Amino acid sequence: MSDHRDAAAGASAADAELELGANRPLLLSGADRSWLVVRGVIEVFSVAGDAGEPDAPRLHIATATSGEVLFGIDESRAGSPRLVAVGGADSAVRIVAVLSPDDRRVRSRWVRELAAAVSAESDPAHTTDLLDSAEDADEADEALGRAIAARREQVRADDAARVLAQRMQHEGAMSDGLETLGDLVGTGDARILRRSVGDPLFAAFRLVAKAQGVAQPSAGVGSPGEDPLLRMAEASGTRIRRVLLNSEWWQQDSGPMLGYVADGHRPVALIPVRSGRYQVVDPVAGTRTLIDGPGADALELEAFAVYRPLPDGPLTVGGLVRSSLVEAKGDIARLLAFALGAALLALAVPIVTGQIVGSVIPEANLPELLQLTLALLVATLAGALLQLTTVIAVLRIQGRVDRYLIPALWGRLLSLPTTFFRRYTAGDLAFRVQSAGAIVKLVSGTSVSSLLGGVFSLVSLGLIWYYSIEFGVISTVLLALLVATMFFTARVQLRRMQAVERASGKLTGMLLEFISGLSKLRVAGAQEKAFRLWAMQFSFKRERWNSVRSAENFGAVIGAVFPIVSSIVLFAAVGLSQQPPVSPGVFLAISAAYGQVVVALLGMSNSTTQFIRTLPGLQRILPVLVEQPEEDAAKADPGVLRGAVEFSGITFRYQADGPVVLDDVSISIPAGSSVALVGPSGSGKSTLGRMLLGFEEPEEGGVFFDNQDLAGLDVRAVRRQLGVVLQSVQLLPGTILSNIIGEAVDLTIDDAWRAAADAGLAADIEAMPMGMHTAISEGGSTLSGGQRQRLLIARALAGDPRILLFDEATSALDNTTQAIVADSLAALSATRIVIAHRLSTVIGADCIYYLERGQIVESGTFDELMALDGRFAAQARRQLT
Repeated sequence: MSDHRDAAAGASAADAELELGANRPLLLSGADRSWLVVRGVIEVFSVAGDAGEPDAPRLHIATATSGEVLFGIDESRAGSPRLVAVGGADSAVRIVAVLSPDDRRVRSRWVRELAAAVSAESDPAHTTDLLDSAEDADEADEALGRAIAARREQVRADDAARVLAQRMQHEGAMSDGLETLGDLVGTGDARILRRSVGDPLFAAFRLVAKAQGVAQPSAGVGSPGEDPLLRMAEASGTRIRRVLLNSEWWQQDSGPMLGYVADGHRPVALIPVRSGRYQVVDPVAGTRTLIDGPGADALELEAFAVYRPLPDGPLTVGGLVRSSLVEAKGDIARLLAFALGAALLALAVPIVTGQIVGSVIPEANLPELLQLTLALLVATLAGALLQLTTVIAVLRIQGRVDRYLIPALWGRLLSLPTTFFRRYTAGDLAFRVQSAGAIVKLVSGTSVSSLLGGVFSLVSLGLIWYYSIEFGVISTVLLALLVATMFFTARVQLRRMQAVERASGKLTGMLLEFISGLSKLRVAGAQEKAFRLWAMQFSFKRERWNSVRSAENFGAVIGAVFPIVSSIVLFAAVGLSQQPPVSPGVFLAISAAYGQVVVALLGMSNSTTQFIRTLPGLQRILPVLVEQPEEDAAKADPGVLRGAVEFSGITFRYQADGPVVLDDVSISIPAGSSVALVGPSGSGKSTLGRMLLGFEEPEEGGVFFDNQDLAGLDVRAVRRQLGVVLQSVQLLPGTILSNIIGEAVDLTIDDAWRAAADAGLAADIEAMPMGMHTAISEGGSTLSGGQRQRLLIARALAGDPRILLFDEATSALDNTTQAIVADSLAALSATRIVIAHRLSTVIGADCIYYLERGQIVESGTFDELMALDGRFAAQARRQLT
C-alpha cells in the first residue's frame, strides 16, 4: 500500500529533499508549510476520505513543474480539502522553511488560483469571484474545498449521464433489431410508435428516416442541451432543411418530411404513399391519416425536409449512379418491362409485311388483309401506349434522381476536410459539383428510350436469324461493323470531351476569380492582362470543342451512309445468288426487321454521343466522391464543453516538405479565461486558430478540449459549441436575421436581437426600415466594414458558445463600438481566444502569448510583458507613438 508522507516528517530539516513517485505520494498538510519542486513534474490531486485511506478516489487539481512552489492546507478546519502531491519519474521536492506573513499572503493567492481553476471546470462564471474574494487564508481553503466538492459532483453527474447514454444506446440497438424483424411482418412502425411514446419528435423523425431508407437514430444520442432535431439528423447521417408547405403541397411527391400540428406544435411524420398522396403519422395519437385540404390546414406552414446522404466512404461513379437509383427500383423494373414489350410489338411490322407479300397479295385474300391491317394497327397503338408509359417512367426516375443527387452531393462536399478545398479554385469546384446534373441527363427520356430500343432491337435481329441463317450472318456482320465504328467514334469523342471539360473547369475558376477581384484588377491596371488570360483559355476550350464536333460529324456521316450501303449489300446478296435463299415475302420481312435494328442502333449512337458529353463531367466529380469526409460516426461525442483548451506540443507544416509553421507550441487556457495571440504576420497565430477548429491536423502534439483530444472527437459537435469570426469569412446572401441565426432550428429572432445588442449592432438594425429582415447582398456590400464585422460577431454570439475565437474580428470597429463589444465579451462565461494586432483588443486579456516564427517567445499579462520590455513591448510602443 502507498504511504502518504506528512509534511511534518521533514519539518525539522529545512531544505531536505524528498523523492516522490506514484507509490510515494506527499500529503500537503499544514497551512504554514511549503515545498519547492526541485526536479520532475508533480501532479496535485484532491483525495476523498480520511488520512488513513491513501487509495481513495483522486481528483486532479493542478500540475507543478521544476521551480514552482506547493503550499500545505490546514485540514483541521471544516470544509478544507485534502491535497496529495504525486511525482512522476525522477521527481523531488525540497521542504521550505515555515512561512512568513508575506509568504502566507502568497499562499492564499495560490489556493485561490487553485480554487478558480477547479471552479472553471464546472462553473466558469464563478471563476472571477473566487480570484477577487477570499483574501483570508481560512476562507481561501474553504473556497477551494467548495470548488472541489462541486467539481466532484459534476464528475459524478457526468459519469452517471455517460452510463445512462450507453445503456440507452444498447437498448436502442436491441430495439432497432426488433424493429427490423418487425418490418418482415409489418409491425416495425407500430413498435417505433410504442417505443417512443414519451418522445414524439424522436418517433416522428425515426419514421421519416425509415421512409428515406437511412439509419434510424437511437435514443440518447448526442449531448444534453443540443438541439434534438439536429442531433438526430447527424446521428442518422441525414441533412435537414426548413421548407414551406405551399397550397396543395400534398399532391406532389417531395419526399418524407417532418411537420408539426398547429395545435400544440406536435411533431408528425409526413410520408408519401403510392397513391400520390401524403400520409400524416401522429406518434402521440398513434394514427395514420391520408391528408387532404382540411388536414393540411391543421399543419404548420413550416416543415423540415430530410435528405438521404451519399453512402459512407469513398465512391466511384458507378456507386454514385447506383445510390441515385435506390428509390427508383420499381420504376426501373417497369421501364425495362415496357421497353421489352415495345420491342416485341415492333416485330409485328416485319412479320405482317412478310405475310401480306408472301400469301395475302398472291392469293388476293382481302379478309385476311383487313385482319392483318387491323392487327398491325392495334400493335401500333399498343406500342405507342407502351412508349408513353416508358417516357412517364423515365420522368419519374429523373425526378427522383434529381431530388436526391444534388443535395446529397452538396452535403458530401460540405463534409470534406478544409485541406481538400486548397487543391481547387472555387469556380472549378463548383463546376465539378454541377456536373452531377449529368446523371440526370443520363436518365432523360429520349436518351434512355433510345438506349433501351437499341438493346431490345436484338429481338428483331433474332427474327432475321429465324427466317434465314444466311441473312442472319450477313446482317450480324454488317451490324458488327456499325457497332465497331460507333465504338471507335465514341472513344475519340470521349478523349476530346475530357479535354473540353478540363478547359471549362479552368475557365470557370478563372472567371470567378476575376469577377471576385474586379476592383483589385482595376486598381492594379491589369484588365488587359486578365482579358488576355481569359482569351487564351477560351480559345483553347473552343479548339477542343471544335475537335469534338468533328468527331460527331464523322459519326453523323456514318449514320447517313450506312443504311443505304447495308441495304445495297442485302439486295446484292439476293441478286447475285443463283438460287434465291428466301421467298420475296420473307425477304421483305427480313429487310423490314433489319431496318428496325439499324434505326435503333443509330438512335443509340446518337444517345451515346450525348452520354459521352456527360461522362467527363462525372469523372471530374470523382475527387469529391473519393475524398474521405471528416465526419466519423466512430468518434466520441465531446459532451457539453466547459471551455478548457490546451495546445500541447503542436508542430505543424502545410506541406510535408514545407517550412515549419508551428514549432512545439504549448498553451493551456483555463475555462472562462481570456487569451490573446499576438505576433507579426506569418508567426502562426491564425494557424493555431485553424487547429482549434479542426481545419488542420498537427504533425506532432494535439489540441485538447476539457482534456479530450480533438483527434478522437466528433469535430461537428465541437464546432457547434464554438463562436468563431475569422479574417476571410463573408456574409451570405439573405437577411440580417438569416445571417445571425443561420439554419439553427433552436434560435429565434429574440436570440438574434440579443446577439446584435452584445455586438453593438442593435441600434443600426433598428434604424433600418426592414429591421432584422433587411436584405443583404452577397458579401454584404450594402453594409459598412464595421457593420459587417459586428454582424459576424453577432452570429458568433447567437448560439451562446462555450468558446469564442476572434481572428482580427474588431479591426474595422471604432473605439466606442469596440468598447461595447469588449464589455459584452467580458460579461460572458465563455473562454475567449483573440488573435489581433490592435493593442486595445488584447490589453485586458488574462494572458498574452507573443508568437514569432512559430514559437512562443513571450507570455504574460499586458503589464508583465510591458515591464519585461521585450518584443511585445516594442510592438506596443510602435502603436502608441
